[in-house]
Amino acid sequence: MSLWGGFFFDDSEAIVHNQDIQSRRPWQSAFANDFWGTSITHPSSHKSYRPLTVLSYRLNVFFSGGRLDAFQFHTVNVVLHGILSLMALPLFECLLKRKKPRKTLHILDDPAFTGALLFASHPVHTEAVASLVGRADLLAAILFFGLIILYKNVSGLLGWFVSVSLISGTAVLCKETAITVLGVCIIYEVYLRKKPSKFWSETFEKTFLMRVGLLVLIGFIIMILRLKVMNFEGPTFSPTDNPASFHERLTVRVLSYNYIYCLNALLLVWPQWLCFDWSMGCVPLIQQRSDLRIFAVLAFWLIVIAVSYRLVKDLITKDKVDVYVMALSLMLIPFLPSSNLLLRVGFVIAERTLLVPSTGYCLLVAVGLEKLKSRFGSVKNLFTAMYILLLVTFVARSIQRNYEWINEVRLFKSALEVCPLNAKVHYNIGKVLSNPTRGSLRDAERSYRHALELYPRYEQAMNNLANILREKGQLEEAEYWLQLAVAVRPNFAAGWMNLAIVLGSQEERWGEAVRAYKNALAHRKEYPDAQYNLGNLYLDMGDHLAALDCWKKAAALRPTHAAAWGNSMALLDSKGMASAAVELGQEALKHVPKSAAVHFALGNVMGKLNRLLEAERHFRDAIKYDSKNSLYYSNLGVLYHRWRRLEDAEKMYLKALLLETEAHPATTARQQLLRLQNQRLQTKKLV
Repeated sequence: MSLWGGFFFDDSEAIVHNQDIQSRRPWQSAFANDFWGTSITHPSSHKSYRPLTVLSYRLNVFFSGGRLDAFQFHTVNVVLHGILSLMALPLFECLLKRKKPRKTLHILDDPAFTGALLFASHPVHTEAVASLVGRADLLAAILFFGLIILYKNVSGLLGWFVSVSLISGTAVLCKETAITVLGVCIIYEVYLRKKPSKFWSETFEKTFLMRVGLLVLIGFIIMILRLKVMNFEGPTFSPTDNPASFHERLTVRVLSYNYIYCLNALLLVWPQWLCFDWSMGCVPLIQQRSDLRIFAVLAFWLIVIAVSYRLVKDLITKDKVDVYVMALSLMLIPFLPSSNLLLRVGFVIAERTLLVPSTGYCLLVAVGLEKLKSRFGSVKNLFTAMYILLLVTFVARSIQRNYEWINEVRLFKSALEVCPLNAKVHYNIGKVLSNPTRGSLRDAERSYRHALELYPRYEQAMNNLANILREKGQLEEAEYWLQLAVAVRPNFAAGWMNLAIVLGSQEERWGEAVRAYKNALAHRKEYPDAQYNLGNLYLDMGDHLAALDCWKKAAALRPTHAAAWGNSMALLDSKGMASAAVELGQEALKHVPKSAAVHFALGNVMGKLNRLLEAERHFRDAIKYDSKNSLYYSNLGVLYHRWRRLEDAEKMYLKALLLETEAHPATTARQQLLRLQNQRLQTKKLV
């Protein structure tokens, strides 16, 4: 069902606005920039280095003819999850150290198969599949599974070392958390020893020591290279991303972290409460001793202690490392990077990070089911029925969750049921409602104000609220929110640009507006929208050379910026540089062949050069790509009028009048139509 989803939430920044993906930069730039297209060494970089995932997106664009085809992107994600689900079966067979022949009527008696089936249907995977940024998790998980499946089958120490290095290194280039596969391999190396007593007697056995030592060495080298790429600097997160990690009290941090671990475990066991974003008040901190959630934390740790006791007891009394050890390793080790124990992360809960840990959970269920069937054989069918019910429930929840991921409105509204106190959810609902086809500005404004009530320092909500207020003409309040936004976050480039737009609407404050634009460009050097708007301000100020320079920079940064091309052409034309305007327009059409604005500008220039046929063609193309703009019909009418094609001119003037709006007044068409009618009257009088 997620095949019919679009690009939204994180997909917009990671794919739609990422120049590394849309062939605007050489493919090698994916290795110099972070996952979002920012230089990995830049202070504002997220430091998420996933070049192979970025290149996979770029291949999607290449095979779709340079377009962003959401269906093709989603198809790849679905196929990758299918491959991962198929790989779960041989993975479980490796971990169970056995492979049962499958009989059609007894297929659910095989724990490897029942575990793989449960894994394939787990609803917590939906985010990794339906959200296109989840491809990083899918690719890393495929290589993660592949390494464990091949681990004991590679002959020779050198071949083993090369295989482990290549697969783990490649996985880390898909997503950095894949380095945890090396930790799982160390546990697997111990697990492959038949008896702990034998293992301890062979502690200094050469092959074992070399393998573990090489695994540690590979991990160390990968970590050093990874840190070197990011200039040995960590990402910068805000309290809104991960509130618990910023709290000053240790007890609050510890209790809140442990409650978050409980929620992650709950999502594996019973994935009813799924949300696209768990930050900003979604999980309130445990700050009071009377908070009843402390009992959930205690219960969680009692279970952990009981399970650990059982494993240690089996280790001592039965002299064996049970498969449960591997299952728990798959649950815990891949989760470590998300736990805040090793480093601060930029989220509270991220469901896609549970993709690999869910493998351990499914293996536990499968092995537990087999144990129950063997111990209580008389009610074997009951346990089979319970498993089938769980499987059907997971499939139904997965279908429902995929349906919610089809569009933004469903996704964000579903989040309100889970996290009504999450300011980011209300902010995203506001963004959707601000689109005239999906809502109204009044509703969007209400959502932004609600987000600010929940989190008063939410600078992005301030910025978007200010944009709505500016459109309504409430410039004073718009300026208040934008000044507050850049005070909260001084490097907020979009806030500075929008503040400059508000200031630029007041002639006496043009100097302040220029300074605000320069602040925006100082914090985001490649910012085509800021360059374009600064060019518009320079035009108002009469500095035409500076305006042209800004528009050219905007078009260079974003070749599809049709307005920048159009304004540059119009300015050149007004300066009597028609030939230069035509040349620029022809260059623009290489990048935006379906831009109505560029065709319209070319039509105007061609008309002035008396190249009437070419002018007509460009005006017709402008109307073809934007049939609702009265100005296009009006100017085509003027062209026909000059051409003495009076009937065609009259038709265009009348169409322009029919399409007249406040945004596109048909003043020229009205004047020219009156002139045409007067000419006809004069002609009749002469006759």
